[in-house]
Order: sequence, then structure tokens, then C-alpha cells
Amino acid sequence: MPVLTPERSLMYIGKTPVILKAVLGDVSQQRAQQATDGPDGWSVVEVMCHLRDWEDIFQERTRLILESDNPQLPHYDQEELAKAREYANQNLQAAFDAYLAKRKEHLQRLASLTADQWQRRGAHPRLGDHNMVEHAANVALHDLNHIEQMVRALGAEALV
Repeated sequence: MPVLTPERSLMYIGKTPVILKAVLGDVSQQRAQQATDGPDGWSVVEVMCHLRDWEDIFQERTRLILESDNPQLPHYDQEELAKAREYANQNLQAAFDAYLAKRKEHLQRLASLTADQWQRRGAHPRLGDHNMVEHAANVALHDLNHIEQMVRALGAEALV
């Protein structure tokens, strides 16, 4: 059985909200704004806002792949977006709630895809050419990267 399948990709991206709820459950707004992953790093609230906004971006890329033949997928400057949308001053719970609604919507769309749709392709300037299965797996890896960033900002030591 292949490592990347539509079912596994759906399972992986469905886990993020559960993990985030556990990680953020006891984190106050003040702590979320103060805890960063380094002197120039993002705070926990900034990471949560990033995940929320990237859910829109991932959904847009999903739409483009499904509606166009081998589309060029847009690249965004995450630092510019964080500044323009003032992530540092946003509410953690509101950002999480908005993210959760968007993730549920995205999962529903992906769960409705046919086998042929999972093989549709798009091209990203940094990620290269990939199909929908790989796109969904990239969403899961993106989530994992930022969950680790939050945990580290909250004081966990890196294990490797």
C-alpha cells in the first residue's frame, strides 16, 4: 500500500484540530501573545493566525487544482501577511475557531473527491508539480511544522 493515499491524507489533516485543542487548551491570551519560538520568532497567537489564513490559501489551491488543468498555484509571503493582518494583536480563541470552521469545510470538500480528482495536478513555485494527494499531505506537514513551533514557544525542548 502506498504511503500517501487520499484516506491517509484526510486522516492526517483531520488530526490537527484535535492536537491544537490539546496544545492550546490551557493557554491564556496573554501567554499566547508572549510565548515565541525565539527572539525574532512568532508568538503562539501569530502561528494560530497563520494556520487560520493558510487554510484559506490551501482551499484556494485545492479549488484551482480541481477547476483548472495543471494550474500555477500562487505563492504568498507569510511575513507580509502576518504584518498586514496584525496577527500579534488578534484573539487566540477567535483565530482557532475560525481555523476550525475552515478546516472542517476543507475536509468535507476533500472527502467528496473522486479517485480521478485526487490525481489532478497543480504546480507551485517552491513545491513543484504535485497531485491532490500530495497537496493534502503538504497541508498535514505544514500543520505539523507549526504545531511543533507552538509547542516549542510554550517551552518544550527540542528532542533532536
